[in-house]
Amino acid sequence: DSGSMATAVGDTDNAFAVRSTRWDELKQIVSITVDIGSVLDPDGLDIYFLNRPPLLRIKHSSELIPAFANPPNGLTPITRVLRQILQAKQSEIQERKLLIIIATDGQPTDDRGKIDVEALERVLK
Repeated sequence: DSGSMATAVGDTDNAFAVRSTRWDELKQIVSITVDIGSVLDPDGLDIYFLNRPPLLRIKHSSELIPAFANPPNGLTPITRVLRQILQAKQSEIQERKLLIIIATDGQPTDDRGKIDVEALERVLK
């Protein structure tokens, strides 16, 4: 939910084309993921954002509406959020497999906005 998610996608030169943003596309992808994932896991899915609070135990895509109501804004602190997820899910990882899907349109940044790919690579190892 970084600021660059507001960028238009598709044919931006066509005045008659329906305009959508990366944020719109993310809403659609997350909605589909929740509807499929909730069939596989009756406890629901946890959705973590980079710059807003997580949504926990989501079982239906309609529960996503409030989280996507405000436009994206901020940096791309993927590394920090991924560390938070791994820490929060540590006990679950011992019991079952954990699937983490990262959807981003930017490079990972630290909390000051500096690009830091190496830190993300260390967390992923």
